[in-house]
Amino acid sequence: MFVDKNYLLLLLIIIPLAACGIFFFKKRKKDLALFVSLANLSSLSNVNIAVYALKYMLICAAFVFIILALARPQYGDKPQEVKKEYSEIIMALDISKSMLAQDIKPSRLERAKAILMRIIEENAGEKIGIIVFAGTAMWQCPMTFDIDALKMFFEDIRISSLPMGGTQISGAINLAAKSVAAAPAKSKVLILISDGEDHDSKIKEALANAKKSGLRIITVAIGTRAGAPILLKNSIGQNLDYVRDRSGQVVMTKVNAGLLSLVAKESDGKYFECASAKDISGDLVKAVKDIEKNKDGSVEQNNKYDRFQIFLFAAFILLIAETLVAAILRKRK
Repeated sequence: MFVDKNYLLLLLIIIPLAACGIFFFKKRKKDLALFVSLANLSSLSNVNIAVYALKYMLICAAFVFIILALARPQYGDKPQEVKKEYSEIIMALDISKSMLAQDIKPSRLERAKAILMRIIEENAGEKIGIIVFAGTAMWQCPMTFDIDALKMFFEDIRISSLPMGGTQISGAINLAAKSVAAAPAKSKVLILISDGEDHDSKIKEALANAKKSGLRIITVAIGTRAGAPILLKNSIGQNLDYVRDRSGQVVMTKVNAGLLSLVAKESDGKYFECASAKDISGDLVKAVKDIEKNKDGSVEQNNKYDRFQIFLFAAFILLIAETLVAAILRKRK
């Protein structure tokens, strides 16, 4: 692999150089043929046409190796442990059906995903994981430094990702607390985005687990207090109907700001509301960046060995050969 691949574009220069060399080589042969037969040229003078061709090829080959060296070729694994300051950031996203409500445009879920994507993009270099939850919780993407992998898993989040309906916030908190229990204090945070509708949840027990593991929770209440119906769509985006209760009445889903505010307060975190078109992602990003970094961490990186020296040495040998080849061939005459 090459680190600075842009330098490889310089290889295109070799094509016109080679073309010029061929042109001038043929022109020189043609000019000499006007005075003496090429078959008798070597016996009548110290001119050797083949030497000029060889010298030019050596120069072109040397340029190729110099360009390859500039592109910094690397191969061969070089494991290295690097000291790194970072935070452990877990993002928990509510994917229950109530998140389909459109009191926040385009929907609660899509606005929540946009907020979390901003956090991902603004925190490159941090260790981030994604939990999705509804009636149960699971890892959508385990903790990783790989932002590209994180984005790939993030794009696959759907309301149908979990089989159990409802919303159980405690499951997401417990899963996050367990995963970072061994991480240094003050370097770990859970960003929990939900409308706060909680069914059969054990919040107090979950908050005790979070406190024990040193996990701070930043909550984002997404939705309006007035509420909205939950519009269902089919696989091709066509509207079907609104979610209805057993009596056939349209269900109105309202944000439970009180519960989410309590979760943030009890975990020494922060509480945000997203109930309008106002973009809160900037304030949320700042809150995440203010978290104290883990200064005692280390990350194992698989670097590659630089091999540009080989190519520079090859270029040096070719340039030396170019200066010697004429003298050697003349001595043989």
